[in-house]
Amino acid sequence: MKPESRNSDLDLQPAQILRMRAASGVIIRCDSGMVWITQEGRARDDFLSAGDSLCITSSGITLVEAMGNAAASLALRRSASQCAPGIIRSRATA
Repeated sequence: MKPESRNSDLDLQPAQILRMRAASGVIIRCDSGMVWITQEGRARDDFLSAGDSLCITSSGITLVEAMGNAAASLALRRSASQCAPGIIRSRATA
């Protein structure tokens, strides 16, 4: 599966995998569910829960998989500038 545009909203079914090539600079926001992300050339994997975001830093292949028994909703956005690596965690409001 390849998003055709720079900005996409996607639903991944449980265990469904999104494969992206040369996605450096794309920000993945998990709107619901949980996803596992692995980037070519990075020693660690990332896990996003609802509300979390991650900037892709690899110019190689990136895999995103919906985890558990629930679908995951994602928003993919091309960053206007270079984004910093690492997960941006959602802030729960009381």
